Amino acid sequence: MAHNIDVDELDSIAVAVEHNDIAQMRVANIKIASINLFNFIEPPLAYYDFENIYSHGQWQKKCQWLSEFLAHRQPDIVGFQEVFSPEPLKRIASEQGLVHFAVIDAPTLISDYIYRSPVVALASRYPIVKISSVEPDARLVAAMGLSSEFTFSRKVLRATIEVPHIGKCDFYVVHFKSKRAGLALEPKLIEPKRFEHQPLTLDSLAPAASMKLHSETQLLTEQALGRWASTMQRGAEAALLFNSILVRRQESKYPVIVMGDFNDSLTMGALDALMIQGESIHSNDIKAAGLGHLSDAALAAVFAQYQLKDAYELCLEANQQDSLTGNTAYHREHRAATHYYGPKGSVLDYILLSSEFDASHGRSLAQVVDYQTCDRHLVRPEYERDAYSTDHAPVIVELALRS
Repeated sequence: MAHNIDVDELDSIAVAVEHNDIAQMRVANIKIASINLFNFIEPPLAYYDFENIYSHGQWQKKCQWLSEFLAHRQPDIVGFQEVFSPEPLKRIASEQGLVHFAVIDAPTLISDYIYRSPVVALASRYPIVKISSVEPDARLVAAMGLSSEFTFSRKVLRATIEVPHIGKCDFYVVHFKSKRAGLALEPKLIEPKRFEHQPLTLDSLAPAASMKLHSETQLLTEQALGRWASTMQRGAEAALLFNSILVRRQESKYPVIVMGDFNDSLTMGALDALMIQGESIHSNDIKAAGLGHLSDAALAAVFAQYQLKDAYELCLEANQQDSLTGNTAYHREHRAATHYYGPKGSVLDYILLSSEFDASHGRSLAQVVDYQTCDRHLVRPEYERDAYSTDHAPVIVELALRS
């Protein structure tokens, strides 16, 4: 027998069902976010230059934007970049239930109240078991022909977190070297030994010449060489980080999540090391490593446990049967940008996941059910709300436990 239900009663039922669904989702699903905060620094401190100080009102708006974002999106674990002032960030995160906080470095004081070199941080609803910084292996640095003084441009944070129903997971928060040309400032990767204690400039490297370079010629040369130096730094950071992840993974067997501002596209060569796959390794190299006796299937299984995949791609693959998301080629081509330089958009912010979150892997523990690029403040900004937000779009991945 059919029952008549008035509109108010129907609304009440809908709300109750919605709240119940959300409560169940909260237990089962895990949301991970990465946010570049764009010069998160509390006044009266300044970033890079004495003029770069937020007023009290501007700082309040920046903090309010972040607080509202966390309240609305409700992530469980968040990696932050461009942090100058960790204490206010810790307070805001805690107010939104992210009561566990980690930071392993401090910005550099230039003079008085002016700082450079912001750091990364992490906030979590779940207990953080261990915190450490990732340091490059000195032997590999030498083997790659890099300067013995090579370091990550920003320290990489590794936090081991006890995630409900999954267990301990290793979270890495990164902020790789930017594409900006820093030829005179960061010579470490291409500096000849005879200039070891001198800044790298065209004047110091160029042989004596009777003709002085025009300003535009020198600028273009410095830009070309400086950008390539930045690319080499970024590529070296990615490769050395991947090595650290491999060593840690072999030892701990913990699932891995890498997130942050990569300052490049995963499809570009500089970041290839993070996404290396067994299929790309030459058969002679496989034999030389003593793995030639393994079948293709066994070899694939060995490599899969160390492989990292883009959470966006995993989302497309896991939901490709859904008619709304079935056209994976279309969604790859029209992936939302996370940063804009003028009118040109790029995807620079990523979350990478190990095989435990790959639905196609036989032993996966969870799968990606949603991926969001939160770009409203970039593509449809409202001045009052977004003027002091960030120049990056936060990315959020939602994971559901496999039944």
